[in-house]
Amino acid sequence: MFAGGMYLITGCDSESGEPVTADAAGPTLTPVDSILLPEADTLYIGNPYTPVVDPFDGSFYIPDIFSGRLLRFRRDGSLMLVYGRPGEGPGEFRGGPGVPMVLDDSTVAAQVTSSRRVNIFDRNTGETVRVVDFPALGGITPPVVIGEDVWMTDFELQRETSLTRWRPATDEFVSMGGLPEQYVASIKSGNWSYATLFSISSLAYADGRFVQGRSGLDEMFVLNLRGDVVDTLDIPVARRKGVPADLRERIDIERIPGREQLEESSRLRQLFPRPGGGFLFTHHDQTALKMEPMPVLTAKTWVGILSPDLSQACVDTLVPHDFEIRPMETFRGDTLFVLDRRIDDSEKLQTWILMFLVSDEGCDWLSTRPGG
Repeated sequence: MFAGGMYLITGCDSESGEPVTADAAGPTLTPVDSILLPEADTLYIGNPYTPVVDPFDGSFYIPDIFSGRLLRFRRDGSLMLVYGRPGEGPGEFRGGPGVPMVLDDSTVAAQVTSSRRVNIFDRNTGETVRVVDFPALGGITPPVVIGEDVWMTDFELQRETSLTRWRPATDEFVSMGGLPEQYVASIKSGNWSYATLFSISSLAYADGRFVQGRSGLDEMFVLNLRGDVVDTLDIPVARRKGVPADLRERIDIERIPGREQLEESSRLRQLFPRPGGGFLFTHHDQTALKMEPMPVLTAKTWVGILSPDLSQACVDTLVPHDFEIRPMETFRGDTLFVLDRRIDDSEKLQTWILMFLVSDEGCDWLSTRPGG
């Protein structure tokens, strides 16, 4: 069992992104299982994105940007289906697939990372059903299905919207909501570096409300179904890096080096509803292993919990995984699934799925209210 560590650090101002309560106990993580995914020269996971757990049978969808395919694995780790292939035609992914969307028990979809086109597949056969042009650039969490509507986080600099609703039956799209002030300021600065570097956003839904977060902020926003912000949450920092209050200015105006841009702050990643109320989320603290010719990253992964009334959070338990390659993770219920990649003794790359039960037992709850 892995509990949130107790590290005594002198408190600092939370707006600086530095710890204010670093001795506060975070969520408890209990290992429940691990699965080694079999890989061969003709089928291996080269550059995975956010995995998704199928809500109907518990299988795993892993989008692989390197191979341009969406891979589906059974719970025993064996390959079940492959959706799509590299290319630019229907059912093909140029630049790889984005986060999988399990729309119903017969339909799976994934956005093409190099465009806003979405490939829709038969969930049971892998056959391409159709292709849809999207106005939205999806985030790092899977979309939310509510009745006949599919909701996803959006990031559109030109129209400055943050949420899109898609109705697959008619392919009607409605974009709404606004961008946080730091992102608007970045756009108006003419540089846009901060806004584009931290464009990844996360979305979850429960009890008639959305919670949305962005990778460049320590805040999360509560939205209604019109996309209006009805509340703002300040997520406490205990052991992760946090987001410095002047990060936008340092990137857009001071133009700090690329390594600092990647390593300077925590980045919100996953955000999911928790059974019984509240939400589960993760942050990454990135480290650049090398910068040339392209950055190669690893990261520490931190887990947190939002209380059902959103007034408190239990934060910053470090997830035990290998740190050779940046992990990818997802939630289903109270379980955290981590795609952990490591080099074995024979210098071969292995891909494991690690599973942890997330509990608030022993949590020290911290206020999410400004000045709380």
